[in-house]
Amino acid sequence: MEAVTGTIKVYNRKTGEGLIALDGDDEPVCLDRLSSACTRWREGQRVQFARIHRPKGVFAFCIRRI
Repeated sequence: MEAVTGTIKVYNRKTGEGLIALDGDDEPVCLDRLSSACTRWREGQRVQFARIHRPKGVFAFCIRRI
């Protein structure tokens, strides 16, 4: 899997869901508790991750702070 980078633009601490803006791309990637291993994030954090396709869209996977 190809690692990509981006910035967490929206994150809801209660639901664990959010959106990551990819560097150089307009299409956001979804973030949820399953894909982030229950890690709590903050808006504005820089992250590196792989993308996976699920029935509900493209999600981040194996997310780590950079």
